[in-house]
Amino acid sequence: MKSPRYVSGIISLAVFAAIAAAMFWIAGSWRYPFLWAAFGIQLIWAIASMKMLDPDLISERMRPRGKDKDPLARRILSIVILLHYGLAAFDLGHWHISDNVGPIVQALALVPFSLGWAGLLWSMTTNKFFSSAIRLQADRGHHVITTGPYHWIRHPGYAFASLAFLSEGIVFGSWLSVLPTVLVVSVFVYRTLLEEQLLTQELPGYKEYAEQVRFRWLPGVW
Repeated sequence: MKSPRYVSGIISLAVFAAIAAAMFWIAGSWRYPFLWAAFGIQLIWAIASMKMLDPDLISERMRPRGKDKDPLARRILSIVILLHYGLAAFDLGHWHISDNVGPIVQALALVPFSLGWAGLLWSMTTNKFFSSAIRLQADRGHHVITTGPYHWIRHPGYAFASLAFLSEGIVFGSWLSVLPTVLVVSVFVYRTLLEEQLLTQELPGYKEYAEQVRFRWLPGVW
């Protein structure tokens, strides 16, 4: 049997490759350097995740071992994210409705985009309970994590992922493709609140942790 680390890595690489190929095909050209840059960063993230993440966490993320409190949101996210990629490709290659993002702005957007993916990996390597499902992981010894980015905010994974998605459409060069990512962030906010409710009620020590680390995503704001 192949290890979860190997299987997850292959799946991630295959997904990124398929999305990239579809976008270039829809756009009708390979000559989009910022698309190459964006997918190159995601490729690095996928390889780093395969090397750095705990194998047990990878298994949990691929196939959660308990009931998800919000299975519908994950399906919605998948659809909206695909819409985001599709709009970018059609806008760049055919519609030209909002593909007037200058290369300097695109290059600057690579900074928050990269930070978002790096921060997401940081959150996942720090928190071995970073499941893809909203559930209490008593079967995995679930406890409060207070190190790394969790020392400053309670849900860094959602915060960093939001940063990456919001800046991705700008990196692509399509303002139109940013619109679906606003919905992605809205779903992340909803899942944050749902997780908060579950963890506060059922995870020992989380209420005290929330009193010490007051902010969910952004220190001083929320």
